Amino acid sequence: MTLMTQWPLFAVLVLPGLVLAYIALRLLVRRGWVRGFVRGSLGLACLAGLIIIGLFVVDLAAYRAFTREMAIATLSFSQQGEQIYEVSLETNQDQQQRTLVLNGDEWQLDARVLTWSGPLVVFGMEPVYRLDRISGRYQSVERELNAPRSVIDLRADALWSASEVSDWLPWINARFGSSVYLPMVDNGLFEVVLGAQGLVARPVNEPARDALGQWFSD
Repeated sequence: MTLMTQWPLFAVLVLPGLVLAYIALRLLVRRGWVRGFVRGSLGLACLAGLIIIGLFVVDLAAYRAFTREMAIATLSFSQQGEQIYEVSLETNQDQQQRTLVLNGDEWQLDARVLTWSGPLVVFGMEPVYRLDRISGRYQSVERELNAPRSVIDLRADALWSASEVSDWLPWINARFGSSVYLPMVDNGLFEVVLGAQGLVARPVNEPARDALGQWFSD
């Protein structure tokens, strides 16, 4: 197509082009337009910066919350016979002390845990847990299959269930079950804490530490 055959198309486009150029120039030279544009851009930039800072604060608060440990139970043991132990269990869940009897070589504590994210963390919402059960374990698989077992339900005194809490609260970060087990020993004292990875058990006194060292060497 030659220039001579294109000029009608150019003629049709020139007039709309001139109109658009006129409108653009009027808008650009209008008093206060540039200032308003700059102010609006700065406002949007500040808002974006505020959102970024807010997200950083939420993440930082969540990190601090998940690195802090919460003591939830202490257990002290008194041996009553061969592979029979009386355990004094004190929990922060109900501020009560129970005296129980467990069979076996080891004790195991089970719990269900909910952790949070978002605004709930910023406002100081701590992980929520519910103790499920405590039980005795045998180191020998054969004894575990055939010897007397002891399992004690700890849910009777719970004030909530996981479904009651999680169904109506948003910002749930994780829902999981957690268990911890360590050896039972006469006069042993152990502490259980709730951390980012769930339950953690630690020996508190010398008999508990000695039993733990022997347990790992077996």
